[in-house]
Amino acid sequence: MALAVLVIAAAWLYLRQPKSDTLNVPLGVEQAAIVTYSGPAVAVAPYKWGVAVNVRIAEVQEAEGRRVYDVRYIVNRAGTFDLKDYLVAEDGSALTGLPTFKFTGDAKLSKDLDSRIEETEELRVDVGGRYYETMSLLGVLWMVWLLLLIFYKRPHAAKAVDDGPPEPTLAEMLRRFLTQIENDTLTAADKAKMEMLLLRCWRDELALGPVPMNEAMTRISGDTKTGAALKKVQHWLHHPKSPVKNAEIVAVIAPYTREVTT
Repeated sequence: MALAVLVIAAAWLYLRQPKSDTLNVPLGVEQAAIVTYSGPAVAVAPYKWGVAVNVRIAEVQEAEGRRVYDVRYIVNRAGTFDLKDYLVAEDGSALTGLPTFKFTGDAKLSKDLDSRIEETEELRVDVGGRYYETMSLLGVLWMVWLLLLIFYKRPHAAKAVDDGPPEPTLAEMLRRFLTQIENDTLTAADKAKMEMLLLRCWRDELALGPVPMNEAMTRISGDTKTGAALKKVQHWLHHPKSPVKNAEIVAVIAPYTREVTT
C-alpha cells in the first residue's frame, strides 16, 4: 500500500512540473522564426558589439491588418534569450503585444554531422532467399550487356563529355558581390552568402582549421585585423541605418578578390 502511494505521488509531481517553452538551438547556426504582428513596422534593434544573438529580417509580407516577418537569428553563446528583445519599432513606438519567442543556445547541439551519425544506432536488415547471390549475378549480366552496347560494332569513338563551365572561385564570387554593392542590388540572401564567404576567408587567413563556428567567431573577432573587419561588416549587414558606407565594405572585401597563384 505504501509503495502504491509513493508511485502515485511521484506521478502527480511529474505531471505538475512546468513544461519548458524554449527551443534548444546549436551555436553558430542560422535559425528561422516566423513572427506575425499587427502593430507598427518592426526592425532589428541597433547592433551592439558582443551581442549574444545576431538577428536579421530576411523578408516581410503584408497581410490584411498585419505583417508576417521571416526573422533569421544566430546564437553566439550559451544561454536563454527572447527574440522580441532584439526587435524594435521603426517609428520608435512601443511594440505592444509582440509575441514571445524564447530559445536556448546549446553548445551540445553544435557537434559536426559525422559525430551525430556515429551516435545513432546501427541498423541491420537480414535478407534471405539468396538475395546477394542473385544481385551479384544480375550485376555481372548488366555489365556484359553494357560492354556490348559500348564496344559492339561501334562506328566511331565516343565524344568527350562536356563538364560545363568550371565552378566559380571564391575570389570570383566576391568580385560579383563587389559589383552588386556598387550597383546597390544586393539582396538579403546575397548578404547572408557574402557574410559566410567572408567568414570562410578569415578562417583560412587565421588557419583555424575545422573548429566549431562559435570558437571560430571568437577567434576572428579577437584578432586585431579580422576583428575590426568583422565588426564593420556585421554592423553594415544587420543595422537598419548603419553609418558604415558601402566604400568601407568594398575596402574590406577587395583584398580577397585577387586570385591566389601557386
